[in-house]
Amino acid sequence: MTGQAQQLDAAGADMDGVGSAVKSRSTYSYGDAGGDDAASALNAFVKAWEAEAKTLASALHELGTKVQLAKKTYHGTDGLVKTHADSVHVGGASSLTGTSTRGGRTSALSGY
Repeated sequence: MTGQAQQLDAAGADMDGVGSAVKSRSTYSYGDAGGDDAASALNAFVKAWEAEAKTLASALHELGTKVQLAKKTYHGTDGLVKTHADSVHVGGASSLTGTSTRGGRTSALSGY
């Protein structure tokens, strides 16, 4: 999960770069666009694209952080489950690492 979290964060950094590239030229004039209507439409488009790039970058960074947090949470929870599973008493055995109690079968949790 760490790899995926890093990929999401890297994609967010890429979108930060896109947003910066768009922001560097955010106002177009009549001469740039070939008319007042075209310049107005182009400026509105660039402004919307800049906002979209910022939103996407923020979302990707947030997802990367959440994936990393989920990994840490699952790791901690898995340790607690193992601790509790190891403390289960079955047929006189004090641990899941011993042999089974039902017809010679090993517990499904013994490999956990």
